[in-house]
Amino acid sequence: MANNNDFFDDFFDMLTFKGQATRKARLNRFTNPLQQFIKTEIAGGIIILIAVLSALIIANSPFDSIYYDFVHFKIKLSFGNFLISGDLHYWINDAAMVIFFFLVGTEIKREVLIGELSDKKSLMVPIFAALGGMIIPVIIFLIMVNNPDATSGWGIPMATDIAIALGAIALLGKRVPPGLKVMLLAIAIIDDIGSILVIALFYTETISVIALLAVLSLLILISLLNYYGIRSMFTYILIAIIAWIFASKSGVHPTILGVALGFMTPWKPWYSPNFFPDIADKLLARIKDNLKNQDDDDPHNHKNDQALISMSTIAAETVAPLQRVEKILLPWSAFLIVPIFAFVNAGINVTGGALSASLNSSVTYAIAFGLFFGKPIGITLGAWIAVKTGSKLPRSVNFTNIFGMGMLAGIGFTVALFITELAYVDEFLLRDAKVGILIASFLAAIFGLMMLKITSNSNK
Repeated sequence: MANNNDFFDDFFDMLTFKGQATRKARLNRFTNPLQQFIKTEIAGGIIILIAVLSALIIANSPFDSIYYDFVHFKIKLSFGNFLISGDLHYWINDAAMVIFFFLVGTEIKREVLIGELSDKKSLMVPIFAALGGMIIPVIIFLIMVNNPDATSGWGIPMATDIAIALGAIALLGKRVPPGLKVMLLAIAIIDDIGSILVIALFYTETISVIALLAVLSLLILISLLNYYGIRSMFTYILIAIIAWIFASKSGVHPTILGVALGFMTPWKPWYSPNFFPDIADKLLARIKDNLKNQDDDDPHNHKNDQALISMSTIAAETVAPLQRVEKILLPWSAFLIVPIFAFVNAGINVTGGALSASLNSSVTYAIAFGLFFGKPIGITLGAWIAVKTGSKLPRSVNFTNIFGMGMLAGIGFTVALFITELAYVDEFLLRDAKVGILIASFLAAIFGLMMLKITSNSNK
């Protein structure tokens, strides 16, 4: 929860104009995007767990009708003759989750360009491990499921919930090699790429060519605005909203639009950080001169206002838009959007024989086995193949703790639940799939932590 405290501390620091040293220390931490991402995702993982447990408790209590009324509460938005109507479940899954997938897109772009996935020499191990962690669960699912109507859910056990997995691995602190945490993050990012491709290629409805062309035209417009240096955030948000409206009618799931927008977010600042100190010094000197020559009868100095506005604009544009937008949206995604998504999707009623029925369903076991056994086996096998073909494991990382980390990768909440909602319409298949995800995630967290703790103790 340290990141949550930092977020509110920064807010109160700005209000009181105090704590300059504290803000400087935090600013230094924010310069490491990987560290900031992990901290926020860990805290967000705790909130997700609370949301899931709350949904399960309420959905199986005498107040279950309140829960379902909340999830299916109708919301309508109209733009002239254009009407978009849906329940809260729709608006969370098809609209709010676009922000989550936008951040997935920005994270993938940064890691590929300047992060953990930019080093070609160390990239093959997480690539092979992630591919194994996606392929083996799918094979297990297709072997075990005996309901022809349920085979469309093959993409469900592919997904890893990075927030919960990193939150779990953080409980072991320094006993886990840093390279293993980085490897888990890299695997999860590659896993996200695979999940995005699966959603785009296999979980789409009938394509509307006109709506899709409208989306592509708006994305081209955004690219042109970026190229010509248009920096207005309002302009991009407005175009993105219009693009989402067309995307929701195109047949391609709107979250893919979020990923595309994330890829398109500039990762270089408009002004070079190397020049900012000189510019700031000149503006500060101008402000000091204005203060010396200030007219006592006119205490409000408009020249200083202009200098301060210029400094704030230049300071903002010296930070890359990708990093700036991430810092703004990440707390909202981690602490609000994803937990609400988990809450509205995890409420499974298992009373009145429903749990017994799920435990007799091949769908439940296919997903549970795919996540709990398929992920660690696939990740370990993929890493082994990469090493045998000439790649090297990160320092202090061995195949035993890779298997333990692979078990944690079997925790599949957010994206697994998301694909479940796309794959199934039948309420019984939805219930069985969600029960399988929850069982596998619970067991993966427990046994993954136990194995990593045992291996860390044996390495001392």
